[in-house]
Amino acid sequence: MTLPEPKVIRRSFAAAALVLAAPLLSPATALAQAAKDKPTPATAMEINTYGVMSIATFCEARAQKIDFSKSLAVALAGQLHVIYGKHGGLLPGTKDPLPEKQFLNNAGFMIVGGALKFCPKSVPAAEKARFEKAAASLKSSKK
Repeated sequence: MTLPEPKVIRRSFAAAALVLAAPLLSPATALAQAAKDKPTPATAMEINTYGVMSIATFCEARAQKIDFSKSLAVALAGQLHVIYGKHGGLLPGTKDPLPEKQFLNNAGFMIVGGALKFCPKSVPAAEKARFEKAAASLKSSKK
């Protein structure tokens, strides 16, 4: 039996500590899901936080040698559950929930873009090329 590297253990411990401490750091957030109140749109800061958490999840999954598609799916699932569970799919400035398919496409694009900055070796060359082509297309459509 081989033991995991100390770096992996520290990352896993830190992630577990953050997850377990979250309700203590923000009890109102932890109780929000239990309440039957109308969901409120996510703020720009929350969207950013969820995005960063998804990128970190993706990078860690890839560091654990998990397939690219599965790593992306897991990272997207965490973000999807909080956006639709806590916020009812409402984003800043919207009155209607964003369709899940549109959310998944946008969030997946953002996760790959973030991964190219924070863990570029985790993104296969073909996926990097697809991202760059899509990003170039978005830039040209904004002109």
